[in-house]
Amino acid sequence: MSKKTIILAFVLATIAFYCSYTVYSYDHRIANNLSAYCNIDFRGIADSQTNTITGATLSIVDFRYDSKPLEKFIIIDIDDKAYKIDSIEVSAQPPTYSPKDVSTEKCFKHTNTLFVTFPPQVLKEISQANTVKVSFTYLDSNLIIELPLSDVDLQYWKNQLPPF
Repeated sequence: MSKKTIILAFVLATIAFYCSYTVYSYDHRIANNLSAYCNIDFRGIADSQTNTITGATLSIVDFRYDSKPLEKFIIIDIDDKAYKIDSIEVSAQPPTYSPKDVSTEKCFKHTNTLFVTFPPQVLKEISQANTVKVSFTYLDSNLIIELPLSDVDLQYWKNQLPPF
């Protein structure tokens, strides 16, 4: 075997290892709060007649290489009291391979969106909470994503809710 063939094989093996490590480390990324891990949007729902908040929704958008969809529930832990919420919608979109998306999170990654509607009791507890953690998982996966809200996000959530 020639020296060039050995060098080429080594370079290809290095590239393959790097790519597989990048995919694994992205799908198993570590973050210290929910908004550092994925895109979140929490909104209060107002009654147009009375202009008061009657509910709230949370949308979680996660980009990952793995094609497994999200499970159809989340667990929200409010000051160490856990609630399983399964009144949610889940959507999954395949990755895009368009050159215009190379600089965005969508390129080569599956987009998973989880849309949650909260029961009133949970909203009342969120409005008075000191800590809130959100947990979700992917279908057929042992990996549980459990992350707290940052202080800024928790305050934003409280500002979206009515005083109870």
